[in-house]
Amino acid sequence: MKKILFISILIIISVSIFSYHNNNDPVLIISVLSKRGEFKPGDLRYRINLLGIVPVGDAVLGLERTEEYNRKKVYHLTARAESTKILSKFFKANVILDSYVDTEKLNPLLFKQRIVIAGRQDIAKEAIYDQNAGIMSIDGVKRQILPNTQDPLSAILNLRRMDLDKIKEFEININTNQKNYILKGTVSLQQVSVNKKIYKTALIKATIKRRDKNPYHQSELTMVLLREKENIPILIRVFASGMVITANLTEAK
Repeated sequence: MKKILFISILIIISVSIFSYHNNNDPVLIISVLSKRGEFKPGDLRYRINLLGIVPVGDAVLGLERTEEYNRKKVYHLTARAESTKILSKFFKANVILDSYVDTEKLNPLLFKQRIVIAGRQDIAKEAIYDQNAGIMSIDGVKRQILPNTQDPLSAILNLRRMDLDKIKEFEININTNQKNYILKGTVSLQQVSVNKKIYKTALIKATIKRRDKNPYHQSELTMVLLREKENIPILIRVFASGMVITANLTEAK
């Protein structure tokens, strides 16, 4: 009995190590994607993993599309995440995000979020930004925001458009609720060899914390970006509330 238990534990550990390696190795991620063709701007599909091991969801980060909002030319950004098919048998949920961003300054004008959980009432939120006045409005309640305040989708767009050859450190103001947050990070340029081809990458290490320095609202963010025509996030790791969540790029088209 003890021998069977020992072998079972050994198998679980081996599978976990193998899974973690596959999900969190940038070289392996690039290798798999490169076999499917060139990296081109398009929709980005991710597998979301609990602890970097257990797949719990799939997400799609949509390519920005030029539209008109309040008579202004904007980028419409979209993202959607949902439970994996296996998990959906026990817990089915999805999140839908939309952001309308000024094409010149890359600042959001409108951010919408909808959370759908089976058996529960949907949760919807809409934030309207007046960047010139430094005001954000949610359900008619106005809050002061800092210059160039971003939402999660516009923040990613700004990171993707950054000239990382010239930037070693950065700060991004974020607010989609009530409190002002700061995303502060460093950039380290790297190169990896995959199938005898050199790919340029960048490692971003950042913290997300409230501007009021509340010690209970902090998280850590690590991203590996593939530097092609624009920066493509191929691996994202978030540590928050004692939990690690990773997202690895599975398809780019």
